[in-house]
Amino acid sequence: MKSLSNAMLAAELGGSWNEKLLNAQRRKLFEAFLLFRQGSADDSVLDVGLRSEAGPLHAFAEAPAKSLMTSCALDAAAAAPHLPWADNSHDWVFCSETIEHVPAEQQQALVAECFRVARKGVFIVTPNRRHPLEFNSGLPLLHWLPHTLRRRVQSILPQARKIPPSLLEAPQLYAFAAALPGAPQHDVGHKRVGGIKAHFFLMIRKDV
Repeated sequence: MKSLSNAMLAAELGGSWNEKLLNAQRRKLFEAFLLFRQGSADDSVLDVGLRSEAGPLHAFAEAPAKSLMTSCALDAAAAAPHLPWADNSHDWVFCSETIEHVPAEQQQALVAECFRVARKGVFIVTPNRRHPLEFNSGLPLLHWLPHTLRRRVQSILPQARKIPPSLLEAPQLYAFAAALPGAPQHDVGHKRVGGIKAHFFLMIRKDV
């Protein structure tokens, strides 16, 4: 069986148009993370995702850096997000394409958990709800439908079931960071597709 890293790289080179587009975006977001943590190549990184296998961070990182990475599978259906590590136990926390799968009422808690276990900073990637294309499903506009109507469409269109339940916009990300203890330095960047902001990345720094 292919590892997730190999599958991602194969999709970027071959695969469907949607896989190629999404993986090209993932590479750009990975490069944005490298810029965010510039000068800290020997630091440890916790890679938080929805599965325990290696994700985008491992797919694009060089071999030496992979030895400093730890993968963590988050249970999006849990009553509250929990990372089984002590405070400040990893230099950086990278959380990609995960927060939009967590119930809206638990998203602030996930950001707080990432912040708790990070010593230097947090980098959270999520698609922009306002982009007309939903990148997981490859379907346009359906993610803009009211929740009840979208559920009806998903019941008859299997591909639509890939749409995450709690897509976000930039103001929500700013609000999550502003609510953290100590009012840490933070900002939201973005990468575009078709001239429109397609993915956001929330950058939070801790004083060390």
